[in-house]
Amino acid sequence: MQTLQMAQIQVQTTKRSEMFYLWWYDKNTNKKFCAGRAFYSDAQGDFSLFINLLESGNKSAKRDEYYLRPTETTNDLVYFRLEKVVHKNDRTHRFCIGEGFQSKMTNGDIHIHIEPLTGFNKKLILSLNEKKEQIHA
Repeated sequence: MQTLQMAQIQVQTTKRSEMFYLWWYDKNTNKKFCAGRAFYSDAQGDFSLFINLLESGNKSAKRDEYYLRPTETTNDLVYFRLEKVVHKNDRTHRFCIGEGFQSKMTNGDIHIHIEPLTGFNKKLILSLNEKKEQIHA
């Protein structure tokens, strides 16, 4: 439990009051494409993700809920769990659909892998350091 608290503290030190951007990144082409946005919740200690390409085309449908939650830390790495919320029979369930990590090698950004959408060459990045205007995708 203490490792989870340490992860939350590290995320809180990087948080800003504004929203964060999500990017689809292709390692082969070295290009980033806008994937949505994320908001950090002080109360819950996690990020709410609004991922553009995973949303339903049905405008009357309820928006899918995704949360990125820190799970543990080891040395300079923080590990995360990507959860999708499913509402069924008046109950709420969270299922793990991916995982991520944050380290010095990622420049403080969180790199997220969602199978089968991402693999060795593609990933989703939660950028804690860049503004949307600074990137020309």
